[in-house]
Amino acid sequence: MPDIDVVGKPVFSSLILLTLLSMALNVYAVDPIKIITYTDYPPYLYHENGQQTGLYIRIVDLTLEALGQPYTVEALPFKRGLYQAAAGDGILIGIVKTDERMETLDFSEPFYQERISVFFNRQRDPAIQSVDKLDGLSIGKLLGWSYGPEFDQAKTNNRFFTKDGELESNFFNLTKGRLDAVIHTELSSFYILNKLGLKDKVFLGSEPLALANIYIAVKKGTHKELLDRINQKLSEPDHIKQINSLIRSYKE
Repeated sequence: MPDIDVVGKPVFSSLILLTLLSMALNVYAVDPIKIITYTDYPPYLYHENGQQTGLYIRIVDLTLEALGQPYTVEALPFKRGLYQAAAGDGILIGIVKTDERMETLDFSEPFYQERISVFFNRQRDPAIQSVDKLDGLSIGKLLGWSYGPEFDQAKTNNRFFTKDGELESNFFNLTKGRLDAVIHTELSSFYILNKLGLKDKVFLGSEPLALANIYIAVKKGTHKELLDRINQKLSEPDHIKQINSLIRSYKE
């Protein structure tokens, strides 16, 4: 018969070690966070094959995966998502920072910068470089959108005419001469023009009239540690290279 003490001690020690490891994993397990996103903004955020996808969510996924932070996704209309994030029920991605929003939300460092430009139904040379050159034009835009303080102020002052509509219909109206121009973010515009087969009929005709930084937002006073970790990751050169590689893939 084998010596019980000699065989039993290693087995007993192994059981203790496994128990301690299990306890440690439970103590340091990271709870999932809820990511709030919105749709109908391809290629930044949109629904495809029953899943939420797009450049923004892929950048956020890349960042949170690097941090070992699990998450779930809930797609909501933007205004509802904004309200829910301000109430502390989730973290909203793909948002522009404004003074009003800063009253109820804290923001990460920006993870992307949108270029807001104007499109025409003919080549324009030289390209428009300021909002002043839009005076008197009929311009298609999206309902409820801000296109930078200069454009918004000029619109308030009735220096040009705007028509709200879906991006697809705005570009179709532009090709038919029912609009003089369409204003929107460049990457999203090129995506829709390619989808509609209009890339040879609609042309980028301005330098960016505004640059919009894009953030992750949380209820004010919450998730400070997570925001700090996200900001640290977003500042790392290798991670920046990975994000830039993702962005290039959406421009090809």
